[in-house]
Amino acid sequence: MNEIKMPTTRNAIGTFNVVFDAAVELFYKKGYHATTIANITQKAGVAAGTFYLYFPSKLSLYKHILTTFSHNIRKEIASKVSLKETRYEKEREGIKAFIEYAKQYPQMYNIIWESLYIDRQLFIDYYDSFAKRYILALEQAVINDEIRPLDTEVIAYTLMGITNFIGLKVVMDLGTRNDDIDYIVDVVMDMIDEGLFKKKKT
Repeated sequence: MNEIKMPTTRNAIGTFNVVFDAAVELFYKKGYHATTIANITQKAGVAAGTFYLYFPSKLSLYKHILTTFSHNIRKEIASKVSLKETRYEKEREGIKAFIEYAKQYPQMYNIIWESLYIDRQLFIDYYDSFAKRYILALEQAVINDEIRPLDTEVIAYTLMGITNFIGLKVVMDLGTRNDDIDYIVDVVMDMIDEGLFKKKKT
């Protein structure tokens, strides 16, 4: 059995969250493989046995953290996007919401991308599930005649890639103007809306 045991009392929830937060910080700073359960419990200030009250293994804790980040990212984006009407507005708001979340929780990049080296299937499942939801939204946009009828799977991964790396630019402070998220998002949306290449005159 490799399932975590979710706490039900206030004290247990508090302890669970302390262990969770300690693991996030250590996985972020040291990496998954270099972090031990002893490191986590020491950082959390709890007894070694307390860890196993909730998590059968370090991997189960990591999977829970990955799932939590995935859920929170989607929830944050969905809450912002739901307030917009058009696909253009939703795309802009979704990109901005992702960047703002990434800026607030820079640990997510380490947690998500390290999954590729912990369990390749975790990495695949993470982006595959994200893409499937995105594809449905894009297909609806095609039906609504808001976007061109291109391959929505390719478009989903393209937009996810853009958002991922624009978020990385801000979080890692790569290049310039990373304090102006609206400016960055506007440039991205201008490229998406107008295209990158100039039309050749005939």
